[in-house]
Amino acid sequence: MKFYDDKERALSIEITPLIDIVFLLVIFFVVTSKIETNQYLTLDLPETESFSSSLSNNSQNIILLESGVLVINNQEFSMTQIDKLMAGVAATFSKSEVVVLSIESKAYHEWVISLMDGLQQLGFQNIQIKTYTDQS
Repeated sequence: MKFYDDKERALSIEITPLIDIVFLLVIFFVVTSKIETNQYLTLDLPETESFSSSLSNNSQNIILLESGVLVINNQEFSMTQIDKLMAGVAATFSKSEVVVLSIESKAYHEWVISLMDGLQQLGFQNIQIKTYTDQS
């Protein structure tokens, strides 16, 4: 009877089946994954007519256009003048009434948050946001 020494017998692991399994898994995950360019969530939002009609009569309206222009009482301001603008808003608007932010749909969120933050720092607690569409 012949016994093998450790020197004569070399242990080896066959990696060919491992490579086959890895490639099969890659193919499986590529085939089963969804690859879409449009991965947005579609929502059916409720609509109301009474809410929009009550907003149209409000005199405390701030319009933010997508170009960064703010329109307050038919005067145009730039978002770069936000500090000067907030001082004017505090002087002319009543803090007890509703302030309506009419935001154009493609305006930057950073501008909207800056406006809301500035209004809340001035003590305005009743702020409403609506999407602005040009009436002309």
